[in-house]
Amino acid sequence: MRPEAPAMSRKALDTKSTMDVKFINPFIHATVEVMETMAFVKPAAGKPFAKTDEIARGEISGIIGMTGDAIGSLAMSFTEACIIGIVDKMLGEKHKEMNKAVLDAVGELTNMISGSARKMMEKDDLKVFAAIPTIVFGRAHTVRHVVKGPSIVIPFGTDFGEFVIDILLKSNIKQALRQAQPQQDQKITFDPKAHNPAVFGRPSMPAQGPDILPSQIEKDLGSSVPAEHKTAAERMEHLRRALAETNATRDAIMKQLKEQPFMEYTRRQRYRKALPAYDAKIKRLRLDIAAAETIMKMSKEDLENPTIKPHFQHYPNTSGGSKPEPKK
Repeated sequence: MRPEAPAMSRKALDTKSTMDVKFINPFIHATVEVMETMAFVKPAAGKPFAKTDEIARGEISGIIGMTGDAIGSLAMSFTEACIIGIVDKMLGEKHKEMNKAVLDAVGELTNMISGSARKMMEKDDLKVFAAIPTIVFGRAHTVRHVVKGPSIVIPFGTDFGEFVIDILLKSNIKQALRQAQPQQDQKITFDPKAHNPAVFGRPSMPAQGPDILPSQIEKDLGSSVPAEHKTAAERMEHLRRALAETNATRDAIMKQLKEQPFMEYTRRQRYRKALPAYDAKIKRLRLDIAAAETIMKMSKEDLENPTIKPHFQHYPNTSGGSKPEPKK
């Protein structure tokens, strides 16, 4: 059985921190689950502490902003050796130094952990939305959170080195009921487990949807025999149908990427690599449709006796000199 991710209690936080544990524990559980499931790495959580400066606790960081019922940001900071070892396990490849694959993996891990934690928070009726991760790297780089105040840092140890999650979230909900209660009751009766049973009850990972698009992607982007058309109208109908189908598949890919933040890494990479090819095909189909529309508007005489307008490079030589002989 997997080791339980340690749940944080209010006493474990530094007294300078005002952040609610219900915003922190989902990220601890999500970090352990994502690392074990997607990267095959078992991280061990250390003692959390409050951070009041902007210096990153690592050499490369993925930062993602969040808004909704809670506003703030999450940063994941890795040492260089740690992230290279994790990426090697994820991709089954060897990387000797920082490169694009490593940078992309940091963004993917940050996005997946954020998505998994937000799914867990939804069970506690908290709706939180995330932006696109930003990657920052370099020694002694800074991490600036969306809101002001001390952030909570939870260090994790792995076989490859250390990384940390650096969280600063504040409630964005006006709770009239809580304000109506005496302040003394709020301090005495708050129980994290009772308040957030979904998190402390060891929530399961969000299930990812079925991989329904590979055959369609191969069909759309693979080499195919061009269809024969008897008339320009038939060609136009074929092009418009192909454009509609291509747009629909591209929209389905975008929808899965948005709605499944815990999608398998290799599938996410495959979908993301397919998007530029879909964009290029959509552009080509639109140009083909514009060309077909032009041909349909041309008269029979124009089609049988086309005229080519001269370009400035094709004007006759009027300088009087002869053109130089090409070198043999």
